[in-house]
Amino acid sequence: MLVLLVEDDAALAAQLIDFLQHENIEVDYAASIRSAKEIAAQTIRYSRYDAVILDMDLPDGNGISLVGEQMLGQGVPVLFCTAATALEDKLAAFSAGALDYITKPFDLPELAVRLKILAKKQETRFEHVFELDTLSVDFNSKIAKRGERILVLSPQQWVLLGLLTKNAPNPLSKEEILCNVWPDQDVNNNMYKSLLTRLRKNISKDGELELLHTIKGQGLMLRKHSE
Repeated sequence: MLVLLVEDDAALAAQLIDFLQHENIEVDYAASIRSAKEIAAQTIRYSRYDAVILDMDLPDGNGISLVGEQMLGQGVPVLFCTAATALEDKLAAFSAGALDYITKPFDLPELAVRLKILAKKQETRFEHVFELDTLSVDFNSKIAKRGERILVLSPQQWVLLGLLTKNAPNPLSKEEILCNVWPDQDVNNNMYKSLLTRLRKNISKDGELELLHTIKGQGLMLRKHSE
């Protein structure tokens, strides 16, 4: 399990990291919003976070601004760990997309349990069969179908389809696609366009409803309508 901890109190961060590592939870650490973005941008090339522990009052701004950031990995659950106890702070965090909120001081075992619950929920969410219109994708058995038609997909198409289903119906940026489909490789634009074209033709044929959409300035998304 890999989590990102964003906390400006160095002593508390050291205590948290030490405890979570004993719970078999690997931790990336950042003391500011800027640092979190830099670390996450590198990490997403190789993996994705199972959860993010986020303080609200950080040296360079409010941690809420990080919720939903693409570089954290779309859909990664966020747990706020903060001294902010006011109801409006909690409502703002949940409105932004946080899934849990714990106030300081707190018990370390409770934090670890909350993290594991969030990660488990996220894992379960991505294990079920994905369905959209007549498209059905079972990632456990590696079977993708459009109605009765079986889709024959390359390994790269499977990776891209997996990313799209996890993000659906939200857009997936070109940068995130490149980092996950071709990690540590120089990719030209023709390779990227070719992959999208092949997957689009596999998903929709013979008058079937288009499900794969490219939205200028946003990225690639999997949903019934592009609006």
